Amino acid sequence: MSPAPRHRHAIDGGYQRGEETRARIVDAALALFGEYGFDGASTRDIAERAGVNAPAIGYYFDNKEGVYLACIEHIVSRVWAQILEPVEAAEKALANNVDDDGLIEAFCAIQASIAQFMFTSTESDDWRLFMAREQAGHGPSSGFELIDKKISCRLTNISATIVGRLLGRPADDEETLIRTLTLNGPVVAFHIHGRKSLRVLGWDAVDATRLATLMRIIKEQTVTLMRSMTALRDRQPSGAAKAAGVKAINSKRVQR
Repeated sequence: MSPAPRHRHAIDGGYQRGEETRARIVDAALALFGEYGFDGASTRDIAERAGVNAPAIGYYFDNKEGVYLACIEHIVSRVWAQILEPVEAAEKALANNVDDDGLIEAFCAIQASIAQFMFTSTESDDWRLFMAREQAGHGPSSGFELIDKKISCRLTNISATIVGRLLGRPADDEETLIRTLTLNGPVVAFHIHGRKSLRVLGWDAVDATRLATLMRIIKEQTVTLMRSMTALRDRQPSGAAKAAGVKAINSKRVQR
């Protein structure tokens, strides 16, 4: 079997000019895919926005789907640079079987890191519509699979394992997963519907003071909900014993 072709979007090192061109194309594609969707944005439009000739798209990315996947790779790499530290801290907390307060704090640290990135990164404004369309299923399925593989799977596993321990349920239990998704929903929704949210609040932008208010309220709501989960767990018959058993199961899952 012959080896897969090595495309020019792989970084071979030393070709700064080529990487700058590639970056311009990705920036242009993010904006156009967000504005017009995958089907509505043509490679010619992307090339024109990036200030390159049309064949450059094929040279660096093979085709339009290749550009789209490069956009997702760019977003994923920037997100991980922001959230890796609290994610690793949460994984360590789970492995060390910390108490409920420690689990809640670990979850909130990840949530705060994501919120901080969403509301302060100058790049994220161009990503809002792109990701809204992607999450709505308006991009190629390969994009969804890439996001799931690169970021969603790990984050979901950590978050659901924390929530599962607080509930006294397995991490892959349906109720655990639903509660996990609803905890993260407000941050994502506020960002995706940013213009509407700003209008409702009467804000022209999210400055440092407003961001502090947002993050305080988001954390307060998250902590309240997560503590209510432990109350539900502890009201169940043999709640403590059940929680201990689930903790052991989830601990083995995280270690794998």
